[in-house]
Amino acid sequence: MTSTTTFASPDITVLDRSPENATAALYRAAIGPINSGYYVPVFVRFEAVGRAGPSWNWAASLYTLNWMIFRHLWAAAGVYVTLVLGLFLLVFGMGRLLLHGSEAVDLVLMVVCCGLSYVLPGVFGNAIFHAKSRQKMAAALSATPTLADACKRLNQQASSRQRFLRLASANLALAAIAALAYVAWPTATMRPVSPAAIPVIGNLASPVPAPVVAVQSINIDAVPTAMPTPTPAASLVAGEPASVPAGGKLIVPLAKIVTAAASVTPQNPTTLPVTGQRYFINVGLFAKDRNARNAYAKLRAAGLPAFKQTLKGRTRVRVGPFATQVGADAAAEQIHALQLDAVVFQL
Repeated sequence: MTSTTTFASPDITVLDRSPENATAALYRAAIGPINSGYYVPVFVRFEAVGRAGPSWNWAASLYTLNWMIFRHLWAAAGVYVTLVLGLFLLVFGMGRLLLHGSEAVDLVLMVVCCGLSYVLPGVFGNAIFHAKSRQKMAAALSATPTLADACKRLNQQASSRQRFLRLASANLALAAIAALAYVAWPTATMRPVSPAAIPVIGNLASPVPAPVVAVQSINIDAVPTAMPTPTPAASLVAGEPASVPAGGKLIVPLAKIVTAAASVTPQNPTTLPVTGQRYFINVGLFAKDRNARNAYAKLRAAGLPAFKQTLKGRTRVRVGPFATQVGADAAAEQIHALQLDAVVFQL
């Protein structure tokens, strides 16, 4: 009886029908117990192709920094934070200085920056995690004698459920701190500034000097005969009868004179009064009306005679007029204390 022994050709590829091959077992140990069912097929597909390509990872896209910290991707987390901060500084720092964009342009740039910060990690997150897992697998195989020992070592280094719970607790604590800070911030820093709390250097000249009347009695006998006698009381206090005693003095109460002087309607602070040579302070020419309104409100709250002018779509804010340069210089010092620019000029 003759028996024939058949040997398999070394060129024939035999399908591995074991429950899990060695590469998949190493990947599962390196990934850990959380979401290993998602990552193992993706990494095995990368191995079959011979390279890691782009794919989509929702966790890496929506929770980028937390996902990198949870998966021990420290180098990738540092690069991500640096790139995001650099991108925002480049766009909203130098970009604003060079482009002078409007609020619509700023909104578009914000959407683009946020989109890139979410899309790029989602596309390349699996590739980054695959490269880190291969490094850990190579280190474990070189440090242990058997495959089982290598898997055990990788399991000890992998992300665990306890690590996930600690990271979630840290995020909740940070969110609570941010909420408390947001609630307490307006009461601590957004209170209106009282004009009395702002230091004033020197004496400011009033833009519209009001006459100060300190006359309590007028001697009619001292008036020359060539001059017409003023109408009693009508020229001083309207609607009040006046009496001339026998001594020839017209008695007018001082309180009524002050009340009549105070009843004069002041000029509109937003208009520019021009009477002769006056000193003004140029605070700034603003492209955004919101910034001009903020500067104007801050000046008015400090008791300064500020006014606004519209020039070709921009708003100019000035303070004045002042009768002397000394008063204008003192007001400029007060404006500098408000963290605003102040340039004194004569008009």
